[in-house]
Amino acid sequence: MFNSNELQEQGYVLARGLLEGADLQPTFDAIEAAVDRQIQQFIAAGKLDRDFSEEPIATRWQSAVAAVREAQDRRSWDLDVVTPGLHQLMSHPRVLDRLEPFLGSEIEASGGIAVRPKVPQDQRTTVLWHQDSNYFGPDTAEMKMVTVWLPFVSTTVENGCMQVIPGSNGTGYHPAEMDEELRLLRPLKDPTRLGDPLSVEMEAGDALMFTNLTYHRSLMNTSATTRWSIDLRYLAVGTEFDRKTDFMPGFVARSADATQVQDWDSWWRSITAHPYYARMAGLGRVAA
Repeated sequence: MFNSNELQEQGYVLARGLLEGADLQPTFDAIEAAVDRQIQQFIAAGKLDRDFSEEPIATRWQSAVAAVREAQDRRSWDLDVVTPGLHQLMSHPRVLDRLEPFLGSEIEASGGIAVRPKVPQDQRTTVLWHQDSNYFGPDTAEMKMVTVWLPFVSTTVENGCMQVIPGSNGTGYHPAEMDEELRLLRPLKDPTRLGDPLSVEMEAGDALMFTNLTYHRSLMNTSATTRWSIDLRYLAVGTEFDRKTDFMPGFVARSADATQVQDWDSWWRSITAHPYYARMAGLGRVAA
């Protein structure tokens, strides 16, 4: 049973078996299509001479990365996988039911999603300790925001499972600075002074929920296959912050007024009207 007090006090909740394979499959299909699309773009540009189509999704992208190293420079994908299936996943009642005690009955699914292809033995896929508010901006520190982290494959210490520092959300916002070499934010002070890290090993269908002030990270994938996951983010409807327009528009996923809930068509119209769409479409990074 979900406990909103646990999310508030510990900063995270692990919901085992929250979703089924059928819930995840449409978005994973979109990931496979995105992999194929990007590989075909590399072939068209003369950077690849084969498409690795004989390989499973567990290794196909990393094979492309091994041949075209720049392919992994973009650490996360978003519009590449925005499809009706993703909208359905983000609107899943079992996800929203667990968020409602913490966020309230009016829930916005944020456009700040991130699919992460964590290929093996690649430092660029290492994620440093951070609070999500470091990236969303310090003005979000007093806001309630929840990330729902979903793996599409089993995650272990070996392939770089998520790590959290329980209770770190209760210590407030901590500044970070850009690590120019890694192009990631790095905390000014070591977060492990706040508590002992916990490695959260998971199966596909499990969901890890944590707040925007919960310290988390992911170390290098030392396994032989790519670890695929997606970050979904949620906040109360009407929550505004300075950097919100830097991301894709979100949509109202739950409301006491059913007429306010946005279906796929409504969300897609708002995305295509946003400047971010034009930039990504020009790079061939749009799924729908």
